[in-house]
Amino acid sequence: ARMSRRSRKKTKKEEEKRLEKFMGRKERRKSSLNKPLQGDYIGAKTNNKILSIIGRHEEKEVLFADIVVKINRKCKRQERILLLTEKSLYNIDPVSCKPKRRIGLLDISCVKMSGLQDNFFVICVPSEYDYLYVSSKKIEICLQLRRQYQYVHSGQVLPIEFKNTLEYKVESGVFRDVKFTSEEDGVSTQIFEKKKS
Repeated sequence: ARMSRRSRKKTKKEEEKRLEKFMGRKERRKSSLNKPLQGDYIGAKTNNKILSIIGRHEEKEVLFADIVVKINRKCKRQERILLLTEKSLYNIDPVSCKPKRRIGLLDISCVKMSGLQDNFFVICVPSEYDYLYVSSKKIEICLQLRRQYQYVHSGQVLPIEFKNTLEYKVESGVFRDVKFTSEEDGVSTQIFEKKKS
Protein backbone atom coordinates (compact mmCIF):
# COMPACT_ATOMS: atom_id res chain seq x y z
CA ALA A 1 0.00 0.00 0.00
CA ARG A 2 1.21 3.48 -0.83
CA MET A 3 1.87 5.93 1.96
CA SER A 4 -0.33 9.05 1.91
CA ARG A 5 1.19 12.51 1.56
CA ARG A 6 0.15 13.31 5.13
CA SER A 7 1.80 10.10 6.44
CA ARG A 8 5.02 10.85 4.51
CA LYS A 9 5.17 14.35 6.02
CA LYS A 10 4.56 12.92 9.50
CA THR A 11 7.26 10.29 9.01
CA LYS A 12 9.73 12.92 7.78
CA LYS A 13 9.07 15.12 10.83
CA GLU A 14 9.52 12.14 13.14
CA GLU A 15 12.85 11.31 11.45
CA GLU A 16 14.00 14.92 11.85
CA LYS A 17 13.15 14.79 15.57
CA ARG A 18 15.03 11.51 15.98
CA LEU A 19 18.00 12.97 14.13
CA GLU A 20 18.03 16.07 16.33
CA LYS A 21 17.89 13.96 19.51
CA PHE A 22 20.52 11.55 18.22
CA MET A 23 22.89 14.31 17.16
CA GLY A 24 22.86 15.81 20.64
CA ARG A 25 25.52 13.21 21.47
CA LYS A 26 27.62 13.42 18.31
CA GLU A 27 29.53 16.49 17.12
CA ARG A 28 28.68 17.31 13.51
CA ARG A 29 30.51 19.06 10.70
CA LYS A 30 28.76 22.19 9.39
CA SER A 31 28.73 20.75 5.86
CA SER A 32 26.55 17.83 6.99
CA LEU A 33 23.90 19.74 8.95
CA ASN A 34 21.29 20.09 6.20
CA LYS A 35 22.00 17.02 4.08
CA PRO A 36 18.78 15.31 2.91
CA LEU A 37 18.44 11.61 3.75
CA GLN A 38 18.21 9.73 0.45
CA GLY A 39 18.70 6.09 1.45
CA ASP A 40 19.87 4.73 -1.89
CA TYR A 41 22.93 6.63 -3.18
CA ILE A 42 24.10 4.13 -5.82
CA GLY A 43 20.92 3.11 -7.65
CA ALA A 44 20.72 -0.25 -5.87
CA LYS A 45 16.94 -0.36 -6.21
CA THR A 46 17.30 -0.74 -9.98
CA ASN A 47 20.51 -2.80 -10.00
CA ASN A 48 19.63 -6.32 -11.14
CA LYS A 49 22.74 -7.88 -9.59
CA ILE A 50 21.97 -6.41 -6.17
CA LEU A 51 18.28 -7.26 -6.42
CA SER A 52 19.28 -10.84 -7.28
CA ILE A 53 21.53 -11.03 -4.19
CA ILE A 54 18.84 -9.93 -1.77
CA GLY A 55 16.17 -11.91 -3.63
CA ARG A 56 17.95 -15.15 -2.72
CA HIS A 57 17.02 -14.43 0.89
CA GLU A 58 13.47 -13.37 0.03
CA GLU A 59 14.26 -9.71 0.61
CA LYS A 60 12.93 -6.90 -1.58
CA GLU A 61 13.48 -3.53 0.11
CA VAL A 62 16.64 -1.42 -0.21
CA LEU A 63 16.57 0.89 2.81
CA PHE A 64 20.12 2.17 2.46
CA ALA A 65 22.93 1.63 -0.06
CA ASP A 66 26.21 3.47 -0.54
CA ILE A 67 29.94 3.00 -1.02
CA VAL A 68 31.71 3.04 2.35
CA VAL A 69 35.20 2.15 3.57
CA LYS A 70 35.77 -0.98 5.62
CA ILE A 71 38.88 -1.30 7.78
CA ASN A 72 39.96 -4.91 7.35
CA ARG A 73 41.87 -7.25 9.68
CA LYS A 74 45.19 -5.88 8.40
CA CYS A 75 44.01 -2.31 9.12
CA LYS A 76 43.83 -1.61 5.40
CA ARG A 77 40.99 0.34 3.81
CA GLN A 78 38.66 -1.44 1.40
CA GLU A 79 35.76 0.07 -0.51
CA ARG A 80 32.53 -1.82 0.01
CA ILE A 81 28.84 -1.41 -0.72
CA LEU A 82 26.97 -1.24 2.56
CA LEU A 83 23.43 -2.39 1.85
CA LEU A 84 20.56 -2.44 4.35
CA THR A 85 17.38 -4.38 3.58
CA GLU A 86 14.31 -5.20 5.65
CA LYS A 87 16.08 -8.20 7.23
CA SER A 88 19.82 -7.89 6.74
CA LEU A 89 22.97 -5.83 6.38
CA TYR A 90 25.17 -6.74 3.39
CA ASN A 91 28.88 -6.13 2.76
CA ILE A 92 29.32 -6.26 -1.04
CA ASP A 93 32.38 -5.91 -3.28
CA PRO A 94 31.62 -2.87 -5.50
CA VAL A 95 33.75 -4.17 -8.40
CA SER A 96 32.48 -7.75 -8.69
CA CYS A 97 29.14 -6.97 -7.02
CA LYS A 98 29.53 -10.18 -5.02
CA PRO A 99 28.43 -10.35 -1.37
CA LYS A 100 31.28 -10.78 1.11
CA ARG A 101 29.04 -11.11 4.14
CA ARG A 102 25.39 -11.01 5.12
CA ILE A 103 24.45 -10.11 8.70
CA GLY A 104 20.94 -10.71 9.96
CA LEU A 105 19.60 -7.69 11.85
CA LEU A 106 18.72 -10.00 14.75
CA ASP A 107 22.45 -10.78 15.11
CA ILE A 108 23.55 -7.16 15.63
CA SER A 109 23.95 -6.18 19.28
CA CYS A 110 24.82 -2.49 19.00
CA VAL A 111 26.49 0.29 17.02
CA LYS A 112 29.45 2.23 18.43
CA MET A 113 30.82 5.63 17.48
CA SER A 114 32.72 8.47 19.07
CA GLY A 115 31.21 11.77 20.12
CA LEU A 116 33.63 13.72 17.91
CA GLN A 117 33.62 14.92 14.29
CA ASP A 118 34.85 11.73 12.63
CA ASN A 119 33.26 9.24 10.23
CA PHE A 120 34.03 5.94 11.96
CA PHE A 121 31.44 3.54 13.35
CA VAL A 122 31.40 -0.09 14.51
CA ILE A 123 28.72 -2.69 13.78
CA CYS A 124 28.88 -5.25 16.61
CA VAL A 125 28.04 -8.92 15.91
CA PRO A 126 28.86 -10.95 19.07
CA SER A 127 28.26 -14.37 17.48
CA GLU A 128 30.89 -13.70 14.78
CA TYR A 129 33.09 -10.58 14.49
CA ASP A 130 32.56 -6.85 14.21
CA TYR A 131 32.96 -4.38 11.35
CA LEU A 132 34.77 -1.05 11.52
CA TYR A 133 33.43 1.25 8.80
CA VAL A 134 34.08 4.80 7.64
CA SER A 135 31.31 6.85 6.01
CA SER A 136 30.24 10.49 5.88
CA LYS A 137 26.66 9.13 6.02
CA LYS A 138 27.17 7.28 9.32
CA ILE A 139 24.25 9.07 11.00
CA GLU A 140 21.79 8.15 8.27
CA ILE A 141 23.06 4.56 8.33
CA CYS A 142 22.53 4.35 12.09
CA LEU A 143 19.06 5.90 11.92
CA GLN A 144 17.90 3.55 9.15
CA LEU A 145 19.45 0.55 10.89
CA ARG A 146 17.93 1.50 14.23
CA ARG A 147 14.46 1.97 12.76
CA GLN A 148 14.48 -1.38 10.94
CA TYR A 149 16.06 -3.17 13.92
CA GLN A 150 13.22 -1.91 16.09
CA TYR A 151 10.72 -3.25 13.57
CA VAL A 152 12.20 -6.76 13.35
CA HIS A 153 12.79 -6.87 17.12
CA SER A 154 9.16 -6.04 17.91
CA GLY A 155 9.92 -2.64 19.39
CA GLN A 156 13.33 -3.30 20.95
CA VAL A 157 15.70 -0.37 20.41
CA LEU A 158 19.17 -0.93 18.96
CA PRO A 159 21.75 0.40 21.46
CA ILE A 160 24.10 3.07 20.12
CA GLU A 161 27.18 3.68 22.26
CA PHE A 162 29.09 6.96 22.19
CA LYS A 163 32.65 6.65 23.49
CA ASN A 164 35.91 8.16 22.34
CA THR A 165 37.62 4.78 22.65
CA LEU A 166 35.79 2.00 20.81
CA GLU A 167 36.55 -1.68 21.29
CA TYR A 168 35.71 -4.05 18.47
CA LYS A 169 36.23 -7.75 17.76
CA VAL A 170 38.46 -8.54 14.75
CA GLU A 171 38.28 -12.33 15.11
CA SER A 172 38.00 -14.91 17.89
CA GLY A 173 40.13 -13.74 20.82
CA VAL A 174 41.47 -10.67 19.01
CA PHE A 175 40.14 -7.18 19.75
CA ARG A 176 41.17 -3.67 18.78
CA ASP A 177 40.66 -0.26 20.35
CA VAL A 178 40.04 2.78 18.17
CA LYS A 179 40.99 5.92 20.08
CA PHE A 180 39.72 9.34 18.98
CA THR A 181 41.33 12.57 20.20
CA SER A 182 40.18 16.09 19.41
CA GLU A 183 42.97 18.30 18.07
CA GLU A 184 43.18 21.84 16.67
CA ASP A 185 43.14 20.69 13.05
CA GLY A 186 40.58 17.88 13.45
CA VAL A 187 40.32 14.46 15.06
CA SER A 188 43.25 12.09 15.57
CA THR A 189 42.43 8.37 15.14
CA GLN A 190 44.63 5.56 16.44
CA ILE A 191 44.04 1.81 16.36
CA PHE A 192 45.56 -0.53 18.96
CA GLU A 193 45.41 -4.32 18.89
CA LYS A 194 44.95 -6.43 22.00
CA LYS A 195 44.26 -10.07 22.68
CA LYS A 196 41.81 -11.60 25.10
CA SER A 197 41.79 -15.17 26.31
